[in-house]
Amino acid sequence: MHFTSTRTVDDGYYGELKIRTNAERGVVEVSGKQVPTVVLQRCSDAELNKFVPIGTRNTDHLTMSVDGAEAELRPGPGKLTRRSYRVELTLAGTHYEFTPDDDDDTRLRRNGAAIASFAMDVEGQFTVHWQAERDDAQPADAAIGYALSVAFRTGAKGIVSVLLNGSENVPWGH
Repeated sequence: MHFTSTRTVDDGYYGELKIRTNAERGVVEVSGKQVPTVVLQRCSDAELNKFVPIGTRNTDHLTMSVDGAEAELRPGPGKLTRRSYRVELTLAGTHYEFTPDDDDDTRLRRNGAAIASFAMDVEGQFTVHWQAERDDAQPADAAIGYALSVAFRTGAKGIVSVLLNGSENVPWGH
């Protein structure tokens, strides 16, 4: 796979992670010495949604794997409510939920427990606040959180903000 962008982030728990993307093909890959490799990919025949970095929120057109094990990915529709931008996934019986908390931050939960809050600015710089203690966090938590952040963005406007500030960036028809 040819990647068009590569960057590294220094995670407070898991050290240096490499994030590689190919926006045209809709691929995000996160890897590192201390984390499993996560690959999130859009199918080539997916109808593109310009409001979603990976190009779609349609479950039928997305695949995700963690060290080669397929994850069941279920993005919300991403409409008016903040919660509609959540992304759920199940990996080997473990349930993850990636749900916006405010305009900038999205919280990652594993089996209902808060693990970390991810924020990514427009330049792709991350701020990650780990809620789980180091011993309670798992390497997959970091790789999954970064991959979902890049593929779907972090944060989401609430309905009040959308109503007060306009809706030109709301994907009504997708």
